[in-house]
Amino acid sequence: MDLAKKFEDATASASCAYVNISTLILNRLYPIVCAKRITTKIGSIVLLYIRDTDEQLVQIILPKRYASVVSDEVISNINSRSIYLNFVYKGMCEKSRSYLLAIDE
Repeated sequence: MDLAKKFEDATASASCAYVNISTLILNRLYPIVCAKRITTKIGSIVLLYIRDTDEQLVQIILPKRYASVVSDEVISNINSRSIYLNFVYKGMCEKSRSYLLAIDE
């Protein structure tokens, strides 16, 4: 990735809003622009930067159970544009009230 693109991504990610996953449209493909793993008091989590319906860059926090399956290699490939993935919100499980999520290529 060239330096100009890195600066563009850093500027965009600093100013984009957090969005609750439940506010996303069901079964819509949201392009993943970049990803980050960060450590919080509850452990390691993954932030995804996606394009919303207005093509604005927004951040979502993956639930911990999903964050544990996203490898550092996948994060690196997303950020280097080696792979292009889409995030999909599938709804909520009625029993556990947990998010049902998917990744689409």
